[in-house]
Amino acid sequence: MKLEKIIPVPHVGHLSNSNLLNHSVPSNKKLILFFAGWGMDQQPFLTYAPSNWDLIVAYDYYSLAIDESLIKGYNEIRVFAWSFGVWAASQVLPGLQSKSYPLLTCSAINGTPFPINDQKGIPTQLFRGTLDRLSEGTLYKFRLRMCGSGELLQHFLANAPKRNIESLRKELSAIEKQVTESSVTALQWDQAYIGRQDRIFSPENQRRAWEHTPHTFFDAGHYAEKLFKALLQEI
Repeated sequence: MKLEKIIPVPHVGHLSNSNLLNHSVPSNKKLILFFAGWGMDQQPFLTYAPSNWDLIVAYDYYSLAIDESLIKGYNEIRVFAWSFGVWAASQVLPGLQSKSYPLLTCSAINGTPFPINDQKGIPTQLFRGTLDRLSEGTLYKFRLRMCGSGELLQHFLANAPKRNIESLRKELSAIEKQVTESSVTALQWDQAYIGRQDRIFSPENQRRAWEHTPHTFFDAGHYAEKLFKALLQEI
């Protein structure tokens, strides 16, 4: 798992992406830890950091090993997880809780702790088909389903992750192996958000997964950019 710290910048329109990533900038005492979905990196989320919180984006779940040095020293940590990041967070966070990291809240967005599951996640056959046929062409179609419209897709592609097909294939294959070998943890989620137009994790499967967790339906597809910004920037 890779972690990338993003610093808040008041006028990001005047700065290049490299200016937004600076591990030497003094930290706030409050952290938002955002677990992104499969195939992501920090690029789509560079402008999400609120002024009084640090933002760290977790991505690439080829391995679930986490560099704890980047999340030490905070008085408050709030977790948001999206898509396959919900599963990754559910695997990693219990270990952090056992070490008394100050995790105040955990919120899930368009994902479940059961990522490959016919009833509570992505159906097994659909997941396997995505992995077996992964190419530049099928990735484009996946991202179109993820965004839900050509307009939002073009907006996403303007800040697309800088990763190649082979890295995405390795990550997806590793996720499959880890899901098969791991068990569901007892992490207590505080809130789940379910997009009514989600075409990746179906709303019905999400509803079943979060039956015993407070959950809210909202009008958006899988890549819920407006909700991401509302939750992360208005915290």
